[in-house]
This record gives sequence, structure tokens and C-alpha cells, in this order.
Amino acid sequence: MKKSSILMLTLIAAMAVTGCSSNNAGNKGAKSNNVEASTNAAAGSNTEKEQKPAEKVEISISSWGAPDERKVFEAVLDEFQKANPNIKVKFIHIPNDYTTKMNTMIAGNSAPDVIFTSDGDFPRWVKQGAFLDITKYVEASGKLDLNDMWEGGLSRYRYDGKITGTGGYYALPKDIGPTVMYYNKAIFDKLGVPYPSADTPMTWDQALEMWKKLTVDENGDGKTDIYGAGPVWWEGFVWGNGGKILSDDRKQFTLNEKAASDAMQFIYDMTNTHKVVPDSRALQSMNDGQMFEAGKLATITGGRWMVPTYRKLKFDWDVAPIPSNNGSWTNGWSGSVGLGVNAKSKHPEEAFKLVEFFSGIEGQKKMTELGFQIPNFKSMSSDEVYTQPGQKPEHPEVFVKAGEGQQPGPWTYLPNGKWLDTLNQNLGKFWTGKESAADYFTKLKPQIEKDLKEGNPELFQ
Repeated sequence: MKKSSILMLTLIAAMAVTGCSSNNAGNKGAKSNNVEASTNAAAGSNTEKEQKPAEKVEISISSWGAPDERKVFEAVLDEFQKANPNIKVKFIHIPNDYTTKMNTMIAGNSAPDVIFTSDGDFPRWVKQGAFLDITKYVEASGKLDLNDMWEGGLSRYRYDGKITGTGGYYALPKDIGPTVMYYNKAIFDKLGVPYPSADTPMTWDQALEMWKKLTVDENGDGKTDIYGAGPVWWEGFVWGNGGKILSDDRKQFTLNEKAASDAMQFIYDMTNTHKVVPDSRALQSMNDGQMFEAGKLATITGGRWMVPTYRKLKFDWDVAPIPSNNGSWTNGWSGSVGLGVNAKSKHPEEAFKLVEFFSGIEGQKKMTELGFQIPNFKSMSSDEVYTQPGQKPEHPEVFVKAGEGQQPGPWTYLPNGKWLDTLNQNLGKFWTGKESAADYFTKLKPQIEKDLKEGNPELFQ
């Protein structure tokens, strides 16, 4: 594991003060010498206090990530240690099965000083007491302009003892990852279909008409060779029609209500009626990402993290807003990774400094310039460090607009996610079944709400 080299600080000793003069001067001279010696001693003591460097401490931090991500992480750690020579950072890289291993470390009181967390793991770990309430550090920080940071990035790491999204800060975002619609410009050009607008989300009807034109059987064998869209992410369609998954107080399941069930029905019909999306059988040999890269999907939903990979593709591509039936940019979810201070850390102030560095301007600039993320700060989103003129996508501002409107996914809502597990287990039956969305989710509602109450009893107290 790569470690940054740290300069060892040397203690500067204060100059020794000479004692009283041993000459034959009178009492006046002796008194003068004693006063001078006393003054020098006090000055020497103050100098020693001022010049003594801060005690050197070691803190640890964990993360996962592929080799390219690890290099970015280590580069930020190098910058931090140069700026804070009294803090040595031990980097614990956990490339596989991170959540399981961190669960064990937290339970065994051996977790690092700074815990790297997905926004999905955060609710469970904060309820377990793994994270320190860092609100006082956040509010006192001179490096974090909360008004300039994405609200959707900050809110998901707040906790009030029952739900996330409100209360004190227990972590800060390393990034925010809003989702957009990527599209293959070569397919659009070949089929004579206009590109979607980068400024305004298409309505469902407009998008469906576009996807139908992009779905073709090129060789006439009765099998679709190019699909208009990959499987869409249903949460954004629900929100983009004014619907909700849970009520605001998180006590009721609302996917059966009209705005939400209409969205789920539209997605169902995209695959089963209009056939503009590959079904599960068509996805057996290739997943949607592979199909897009192979030129078999005209559009696909994804986040900023896909950009480094897609820049290697041979065909031209760009990004546009995910369709939204009500015209809003609340049309998808944004992902995030956060960093929190271990509640049992022996060096909470130094640990917060590292969290602050990653989440603040210095760390954000380093990570953004390497193309992996959208910066935490709105003011940085127009900077060439992020926009990277001359590189794809042509319209990076789409990510920024999406970041302003999109919200955290439902996996961030509550510490116990049994309700969401039940929902996900039943979604497959809905997508391949014959029942209407309104009927299906009305029947599922009692079980989901039972799971909500059993998994999160504090909500109902």
C-alpha cells in the first residue's frame, strides 16, 4: 500500500538562560542581573511554548475502489498530509465486500478513524452509533460553505435519531452523482432522429415517440437489433410524475397512489407493450451497459461515474435529461459516498480535518480534475476543472442541473431497509406479470407497512 512520505519534525529547544552574575558588582547590579535573568527565562519559556510543534498523530481511513479510483484517493491523501504534516494517515483499502467487512470492524470497535460510507450503508451505521455528531465542527469550519454545496448531498448524511435528511451532521459527502440519459449520437444520426434537448426534460409521450423511432429490426429477421432505451430507473419516473415512494414521515407506502402507480405502469408498458426496452431474456447474454457499448441501445440511464469509461468508446455520444412527465428535474436519484468520523476515534479533530479536506474545495478540485465526479460545490460546476472543454460529454451542464433537482434514493430513507428488500423482491413479479400497477402495489402495501413498523419501531412511538 502506497504511503506518503512525511517530514519528521524536530523539537526546537529554548535557549538556556544564564544565572546571576558572579562578578563583584554591588547589590544594584546584582538586582538588575536577577531581573534580566528572570525576564529572559520567561521569554524563553514563551518561545518554547510558541515554537513547539503540534503533537504528531496517526489516523486511519478506509475505502473501496478500483485501481483508478484508488490512485485518486491516494493523491488526495498525499495533498492532505503535505498540508497537515503533523497528521499521518494510514490508508486501509478494502477492494471487495466492503460493507460486510466494515460491519465486522464497527461491531468489534476496530473501525478506522474516518469511515468511508455509501449513502445506503449510512442510515444503518449511524443508528448503531458508528458516527460522531460532527455538527459543531461543520458549523465552525471556515472551509465549508454550506450554501454553496448541493442540498441533496448534505441532507442524506443528517440524522435526527429516527430518519435521515434532518437533524445533525454525522458525515459529509465526498461527491454527488446525479443521473442522466446517455445517448448514442451515431444511432440517432443513422435513423434521422433529432437529439434530445440538453435544457429541458422530455415528457413521457415525447420520449416514447423517440424511443419507438430508435427501436429497429435492421435485418428483417423479426428480432430487435437496436432498442430505444435500456431499463429505466423507476424511482425517477415516480418523482418526475409528482409521486412518492413513502410518505414524508416515512410511515406509509405510497407507490399505489395514482401519480406513482401511473409512472410504474408507464415503465411496465415500455417493455411489455411498446417493446422499446429489452426484456429479461434479451438481457441474458448482455447487460444494458454492454448493449450500449456495443451499439445495441440508443439510450441508457447512468451517472457521472460512467464518463471515464465512455470516453474510450469509438462512437460519439452525449447526455440529456431523463424524461419527466411534469417537466421537472426531479427525474432521477443522485448517488453519493460520504465520510464520517468514527464515534470512538481518539483523534476526532484530526479525523474531521481529513473529512473536511475531502469534502472541501481542496479535495474536490483534485478529484474533479481526474474526471470521476461532480464537485460538491455549485460554484465549481462552471469551472473548466469540471467542464473539461474539448472532452465528452458536450453538455456537462446536464449533470449540474440534475444535481440541483434530484434527490437521494429510497435506500437512504431509514436505518432498517427490510421494507425496501420486500419491495425489490416483488418488483420482478410486477415487471413480468399481468396485473396493473395500481392493483399490484395496493395489494403489496400492507406487507411493506408491516416491515416499516417492525424494522423502524421508533418511527411509531
